[in-house]
Parts: sequence; C-alpha cells; structure tokens
Amino acid sequence: MLIDSHAHTTDAHFDADRQEVLNRAFSSGLKYILEVGCEPPLWDKVAELSKQEKIYSMFGLHPQDADKFNEELFNKLKSLLSDKKCVAVGEIGLDYHYEGYDKQLQKELFVKQINLALEINKPICVHCRDAYDDMVEIFKTFKQLPKGVIHCFSGSYEQAKVVVDMGFLIGIDGPCTYPKSNKLKRVIENVSLDKILVETDCPYLAPQLYRGTRNEPSYVVEVAKKIAEVKCVPFEDVCNITTNNTIKLYNLENS
Repeated sequence: MLIDSHAHTTDAHFDADRQEVLNRAFSSGLKYILEVGCEPPLWDKVAELSKQEKIYSMFGLHPQDADKFNEELFNKLKSLLSDKKCVAVGEIGLDYHYEGYDKQLQKELFVKQINLALEINKPICVHCRDAYDDMVEIFKTFKQLPKGVIHCFSGSYEQAKVVVDMGFLIGIDGPCTYPKSNKLKRVIENVSLDKILVETDCPYLAPQLYRGTRNEPSYVVEVAKKIAEVKCVPFEDVCNITTNNTIKLYNLENS
C-alpha cells in the first residue's frame, strides 16, 4: 500500500482519461492520492476532484505565479484551505530556475503562506528549485515552523540534513530512478526512511521505466522500489513506513 503524496492529475495532460488514470492507481494498490492545487485557474477543479474517496487536496500559490498574487486570490485561498478534504498549504516556495522572476516577490509570498499555515495549523508542501540558501534563511526567521515536506527534493545530502534537522520531511520522486541521479541516491541512502515521502509530481518526472511519457500516480511504485534498492531494505518496509509518514504529516485518517 502506497500513497502518491504529490500529484497534479487536474493538469490538462489528463483531460482525456483522468478517471481511468485514477482508477488504475487505486486498482494498483494506492491508498490515497494527494492532489496539489498551486495554480489559481485549477483550484476549483482540484477542490471538485478531492470530493472523491481516497483523494485529498492542498492549495497554495506557486512561486512562479507570485506576480499574480492579490488580496482577492488570497481570500479565495483561505476559503479553499478550510475545506475538510484539504490537508496542507502547498505547493509554495521559491523557484529561481528561470530568468525573469522577482525573487523578492517570491520571498514575500512564501513568508505570507507559511504564516497562513501556522495560523490555520496545517503543514506546508515546499517547492524549492535553485533557491536552497534563501529557503533556509527564510525558515530561520521563524521562531516556530509548520510541519512539512520539501517536495521533489533535488539538493545534496548535506542540504537534506539541514532541513530534516529543522523538522521537515523529504519528498522523493521519479528522478531517483535515473541512471545519473547519484546525488539523490546519496540522499536516500543517508536520510532515515521515517523522514521520506514518495511522490510522482505527475504528469512530470516519469520514472526511468516510463521516461519520456506522461507520469501518473500508479508509477509511484517505481520510486518505492528504487528507495528499497538503494537503502537495502524490503520493498514492503518502504511502502509501510512512507505511507505512515504521509498519514502522520497530513493527518489523513482524521480528515
């Protein structure tokens, strides 16, 4: 039994066969899917999808959309976060990968959404790309941080250790299966299994077996298999422990 702790099945890539994809995931043994709403145009679609059994939601404003922030959007976000099937604020964070984004605007929005998570007592799902140092510096400004996960972790083991010591979990995705992902494999090898979540981030980052095609929630099993291989532990242990980690972080059994 596994949980895809980070999926985007409301993405247009699934418009032709979304329900079939979801049915396939649950038929393959997934316990839950956590659907992420980080783009305002898809928020309502995510809320509607999460009405289905075994699907939970989270909502936030992605750093690449920081320039779209306004009070009207923020008020809608707060309303969505109050839904009983919504388990977290996310994905939120920093992304300096592309040119042309306002770093200061991203930082301000990130802080605002962390504060919102603290206010409503929900965990955060953090997106960080090419912005690790600034993310950590922001975390250090808080006397108290929400629980949370650094989603789709792509940093070094040393960086992973810092955020794990701050109380965060690490989200592992399809790239761990790629032949040249030695840095990520070192993270997996050295971070305790009780600090790891498994994700797909579908439709992106398909595992090696499906590389070049659309990713989907059922493929999260490939991530779990690779973690088991790298850590030299039984596949069943990876399933059980990461599932329990996700349930505990997001309080799923009581949502």
